[in-house]
Amino acid sequence: MTPRDLSAAEGENGPALHLMAPSNAAPGTKESASVLVVDATNAPSPNGAFDILEDAVRAYPGVLVVGAVTGSHSALVWVRVQPPSVWQPVGYTVHVHAKGGPSEFYASALYGWMRWWLENLDRSALPDGFPPSVLLPRPPEMVEIVTPETSARLSIRHAERASDRPFEIHDPEDPLYR
Repeated sequence: MTPRDLSAAEGENGPALHLMAPSNAAPGTKESASVLVVDATNAPSPNGAFDILEDAVRAYPGVLVVGAVTGSHSALVWVRVQPPSVWQPVGYTVHVHAKGGPSEFYASALYGWMRWWLENLDRSALPDGFPPSVLLPRPPEMVEIVTPETSARLSIRHAERASDRPFEIHDPEDPLYR
């Protein structure tokens, strides 16, 4: 994978900070990108960044990992867990934070982890044609990102929209809550 645009270039649905696409793709080809990152730094609280992230996920149904930069050292990252051919996007969102490293690359770090996990999966027990991505777990709580300029330890945790019902009770041990 090679970076195509590392500047804040205006895209069809707002500024795209960075795009990872197959090396043979034309610059700016978001439809076949593996990773797309959008700017959500000025999104209104509490759910503006989620709105921007979800708009990007729906606008580019073939993208595997979508990031929304929320600050100089934080981002929301959505990871697809089903094949892009499935019409309704299914995945999970995590909040990624670090004390350093460029936040526009946090989604790419999770994409790298995802590729590593899928490459190391024992596929011998899977039925023929079974999409291994549906087995993809959430990433570990820490991932190291290394760029030519710097390295940083990313802290990763589950993220979800702020509830309209502030007193709603959740059981963190309930597997449906996770």
